[in-house]
Amino acid sequence: MIHPWLQPTWTRLVELGERLPHALLFVGPAGLGKRALAEALAARLLCDAPGADGHACGQCEPCLWRLSGNHPDLYRVVPEAETAAAEGEGEGEAPAKAASTQIRIDQVRELQGALTVTGHRGSRRVVLLDPAEAMNGVTANALLKLLEEPPEGCVFVLVSSSPRSLLPTIRSRCQQWHFSRPEADALARWAAHADADARALLALG
Repeated sequence: MIHPWLQPTWTRLVELGERLPHALLFVGPAGLGKRALAEALAARLLCDAPGADGHACGQCEPCLWRLSGNHPDLYRVVPEAETAAAEGEGEGEAPAKAASTQIRIDQVRELQGALTVTGHRGSRRVVLLDPAEAMNGVTANALLKLLEEPPEGCVFVLVSSSPRSLLPTIRSRCQQWHFSRPEADALARWAAHADADARALLALG
């Protein structure tokens, strides 16, 4: 779902077509829908037959894989705490340790290993990393190696609400897309008609 204030950006991304850079950084205040835009772009890139509006068809085999959460060429790199919250805690079970709110070095190392293998469909692969500022220096440097020598056909989409927290070298390797908060009345009109799922997606950033 593309929020109305991000529609012009979506149009520009679609128009880039094959000229899309290998690494993008979506920057802006929290609560704008940056994650939703990143997910829509990933869906488009992996789809066999995007529609005239640029959106994924939702019906081809790659789309069905993605919608089921099992697309082998889509890598979501997020803090462990977010994954744990999405999956829910086992009833009556205390976690062995608190889930990390950071993107850990072992997550990026696992990504490095996965990207050394040819994509499942032999073409496009997409990495979504959000929030980018959740990386510490060691983790960011490991990611930097991937951005400097990207695997063929791989697109990295980083999302950040605090770009100054990122290594300058990370920022310089990405094409930055800056988003501003919409006018309050525009946001209020949208919220009045949006369903709960749409509002929850917006809250992710």
